[in-house]
Amino acid sequence: MGFLGMLCVVLLVFDAAGSSVSVARSFIVGGEDASKGSWPWMAYLEIVAFNMTFSCGGSLINEEWVLTAAHCVDPEDNIIMEQSYVHLGVHSLQEMGDPDVVVRAMSDIVVHPEYDSRFWGELNDIALVKLNHSACLSHLIMPVKLPGPEDIFGHESECWLTGWGDIDMEVPLSGREILQQVKVPLIRQCACLEAYPLLNSGMVCAGFWEGGKDTCQGDSGGPLVCLSGGKFVQVGITSFGNGCAKEGFPGVYTRVVRYMDFILDTVNPNIDAS
Repeated sequence: MGFLGMLCVVLLVFDAAGSSVSVARSFIVGGEDASKGSWPWMAYLEIVAFNMTFSCGGSLINEEWVLTAAHCVDPEDNIIMEQSYVHLGVHSLQEMGDPDVVVRAMSDIVVHPEYDSRFWGELNDIALVKLNHSACLSHLIMPVKLPGPEDIFGHESECWLTGWGDIDMEVPLSGREILQQVKVPLIRQCACLEAYPLLNSGMVCAGFWEGGKDTCQGDSGGPLVCLSGGKFVQVGITSFGNGCAKEGFPGVYTRVVRYMDFILDTVNPNIDAS
């Protein structure tokens, strides 16, 4: 089941049962406006499938490749790559014509070979999108650092989420639609298992048990980054959760370090993984 299929199922479940289920994540709840250039790896994916357009987040990992969630670019959605674009250097969605914004078409999509959306939540929810032309790097467009053996993260790590989606259920980001940011703690795996019993080592939880700050539907694929050695490192990819900013259910993110072999084998060693 791809992004569009999942969205339809989620809407039907909420309408019919009035209860929450594991759904694709997308927007920032309880966030604040980010300063221009503060998250230079942030990518806005505009995806066309079956003549429908939807958006996801992503992160630039080198001049040619963007990391995102597999459910954003599921082959079952029959994505039209030549009509789907990656926008880099974006701050406001109302200012996409800004000369600082770089736009590239998608030339290739590589979904993890063991991705399975039929699994509870999303299993191996990771994919890579290749740009049709290399992006010129600048202070507004830079790759994110990927995790290495020296990077150790815990519940006391400083971690942030970013995105342009709704700011609450069915409440769209308004005005200039500026990139939103929210600071969240990582949740211990053993504790998160209480909320998500089928959580595995390829997933990591982040957010607040009391709710109020989270990601949600619409901007999946965006990065969860945490400080390590004075630099932000991508720890997770926005994947799924039970409702949005709901008490007792933090967000679930694809644990990037578990997929470094997949990333390196796909894009070659020419990325910052040290």
